[in-house]
Amino acid sequence: MYKKISDYGIIGNQQTIALVALDGSIDWFCFPHIDSPSVFAALLDAGKGGSFCLKPAEPFDSAAEYIPDTNILRTSFRTRSGVMVLTDFMAISFTGKENLRDDKQALYRLVEIEEGEVEVSLTFAPRFDYARIIPDFEAIDGGVVAGSENTALVLTANLPLEINKEQVTGNWKLSVGDKVWFKLGTFERIQECSLEGRSCVSMLEGEEHLEETRTFWRSWVRKSETGRTHALGEYQTMINRSALTLKLLYYDPTGTIAAAATTSLPEEIGGERNWDYRYTWIRDTSFTLQALFNLGHLSETEGYLRWVEKILSEDGVDKLMILYGLRGERELPEQTLDHMEGYKESRPVRIGNEAATQVQLDIYGEIMDAALKLSDYVGKIDDRIWSMLKNICNFVTDHWQERDNGIWEVRDGPFHFVYSKVMCWVALDRGLIIAKRYGFNADRKKWQEAMDSIRLEVLARGYSSAKESFVQHYETDVLDASNLLIPYYGFLPYDDERIISTIAATERELSHDSFLYRYKSADGLSGHEGTFLLCTFWFIDCLSNLGRIEEAERLLRKMEKACNHLGLFSEEYDVRWQEMLGNFPQAFTHIGYINSVWTLMQQKRKKEAENKELTQEPPGGGFVTRLLLRKKIVLNDGESHVDSDAPEEVASRLKETMNIMRGAFFDRERGRVAYEDMKFSEIYSKYIKLSYKLKNFLLDSLSTRKEKTAFWINLYNVLVIHGVIELGIRDSVNEVRGFFRRIQYIIDGLEFTPDDIEHGILRCNRKPPNSLLRVFGGNDERNRCSLEELDPRIHFALVCASSSCPPIDIYTHERLDEELDLSARTFINGGGAILNRKNNSIRLSKIFDWYGKDFGSSDEEKIRLIIPYIYAEEEREYLLQHVDDMTIEYQQYDWRLNR
Repeated sequence: MYKKISDYGIIGNQQTIALVALDGSIDWFCFPHIDSPSVFAALLDAGKGGSFCLKPAEPFDSAAEYIPDTNILRTSFRTRSGVMVLTDFMAISFTGKENLRDDKQALYRLVEIEEGEVEVSLTFAPRFDYARIIPDFEAIDGGVVAGSENTALVLTANLPLEINKEQVTGNWKLSVGDKVWFKLGTFERIQECSLEGRSCVSMLEGEEHLEETRTFWRSWVRKSETGRTHALGEYQTMINRSALTLKLLYYDPTGTIAAAATTSLPEEIGGERNWDYRYTWIRDTSFTLQALFNLGHLSETEGYLRWVEKILSEDGVDKLMILYGLRGERELPEQTLDHMEGYKESRPVRIGNEAATQVQLDIYGEIMDAALKLSDYVGKIDDRIWSMLKNICNFVTDHWQERDNGIWEVRDGPFHFVYSKVMCWVALDRGLIIAKRYGFNADRKKWQEAMDSIRLEVLARGYSSAKESFVQHYETDVLDASNLLIPYYGFLPYDDERIISTIAATERELSHDSFLYRYKSADGLSGHEGTFLLCTFWFIDCLSNLGRIEEAERLLRKMEKACNHLGLFSEEYDVRWQEMLGNFPQAFTHIGYINSVWTLMQQKRKKEAENKELTQEPPGGGFVTRLLLRKKIVLNDGESHVDSDAPEEVASRLKETMNIMRGAFFDRERGRVAYEDMKFSEIYSKYIKLSYKLKNFLLDSLSTRKEKTAFWINLYNVLVIHGVIELGIRDSVNEVRGFFRRIQYIIDGLEFTPDDIEHGILRCNRKPPNSLLRVFGGNDERNRCSLEELDPRIHFALVCASSSCPPIDIYTHERLDEELDLSARTFINGGGAILNRKNNSIRLSKIFDWYGKDFGSSDEEKIRLIIPYIYAEEEREYLLQHVDDMTIEYQQYDWRLNR
């Protein structure tokens, strides 16, 4: 007898996942990885798939819940004679990858009797290799080995086990207060434990792993790497569950993410639409990372892009596949397991996925959109990553006009899918933004021309005036829910008439009791499918962004009823029978839920802000006025508590915190850092407290020129931004008279303004422009901090309050030359040097005029200094040929914080 998909919870360790039913049975478990052959597969064949069940031997009621903010599952069983609680989890820890090695993995099950007496029953019936192998069983001290030619697992317990021909059983009567641990692990580890002559599943071991695993999950779910704070109110519990589910699907060894934990759960009971989703889709992973990013998690996106970079370095952009094995496998042949019955006799059962060979052009847009979010954080996009991103944009420029199989992987294509074309536009749009932001080398003109062509074609061929809607592809007038994402990616605004009518048409044609289908057209397969939950979340996002808040919230509440008792979603939902369909749990759906809640709450806050009276003085306004009356403003004037932080790390930590803060308050809609919104944030408070520690810094601990240079560049940049935030500057430092001479830090008992750092230290105490005096007099104690040799590249590094901040997170003495070279390239190619061949001139930033002698004694020397940093080879060659007769003009300096 098959259980409902909704009866299951999941546990895992970021390497594999097990599905645990309400009756205490593990009916799906692949080992050692999510996409490995199954050990238990009763989910797909109740008769011969295999399972591992712990439950009362007498009739019972049951209920399951997670320990809050963890992936530790507790199932309570109530019988006439007592209450039993079953705790299931897989061990995970902070101690690194050591505990995640294949031979270190372990699944723990704890039976506790909370009331009365309960007769407990165990059935252990593994079936290796998708139920093709019944293992041999052998008793060992404290447990039993289930083994075959290629696999050996050990079940250990402190109670007697009985070996039968095809399974292991146990039956014990336990009383209130009794605790019994069971562990399923690898044979090698058990042997080591047995040789030590102790129980391999001792109370101490189980409790230690339980606490360590609880700590891991709670620490992760509460971590914020982006500096963003989120008040999600009554949605917080379900949001945390969705986030924890996505983290379970995250394959830690490589940074990939599985689309789901299962294979072949049907999209229609008895139908053939049964697919293997235990792989990493480029698209799904990008969507997942965007959802985690909204919740404050950044490292997963960074790790994933590094993985994509590795794949592209090996194969090239033209061979990028839409999906891979979790370890980067490229060969994923689709096979049917004809010996298996399938969930509720839904055949075939498939492993592998033929879609891996398809062309889907939208994946490039999803990668580039994830990269743009990452680029909001200084230092996360560097030259190496940019090389990959640039290649993607070049590929899209050359191939966007081709047909593909689309986001839904139709098997009767290819076609000119509208969503695919839009995502090609997105790829180039994001590439241009990143290139401009950091001055990266790119064929910007060619990319822009391709973007313009895509827009014109999509608007001309992808929109049906008769339907008043964007359509699925150029050759049809059927609708597709993926077009609800067109405004999300900025191709058209939400209030565009074509978008509004598309939303209405999609609801009219694809909705069933408010739940949306992906499409209703033929796709090369027989049968039908359920409503696609992610598409309904996209519709909710559209309602929120159109200001239809109440409608959006009502529908969101309705959608929550499609999850199970644990807050887990499947891929699809049968509205008539009110049951889950498709693979489970599905990353796509949890992504949709997270993003819909996020969007709804953002729009609610925006609406509340618009309704507030704007006549009163903003918080802190009087304080800023009092500050501006002072001649000197000490920004780290607070009590410093000496703690475990090494003093030499303070500057780096300040810069790191400031980078996070700039990313957290980057306004994507307006393309600027909202410095004015930072002042009352939690992360800014953290920054201020950290700045107090500068008082304890010993300046004489900086022994080498490179150590001094890196330290003071970092300090200059954070001091400037600190002043911008504290003084409420919105657009330009010119809003505060004498800004660079007034704000200061106290370090080692001495005062340092930005002018002191730039001119007195980094410029070797040379006179500032238009000044008759040096900033440090002859007897100034700060003279000992001055550099002995001027490096002109420091001018390109001191711009971190502007939108053209170099892609360097922290300047370090170990890589200083490399980092200063990158700063120079970013500054010069980001508009600091503009060649005009018509009049044989070059327009340089005003800093080349203000600090002329820092760059050379003549115009020729200035030009020769910048030539090596120019990306375009033809421009370098031209300058080399004309350096003697080139005219230099100077640009007006742009003082704005966000250019």
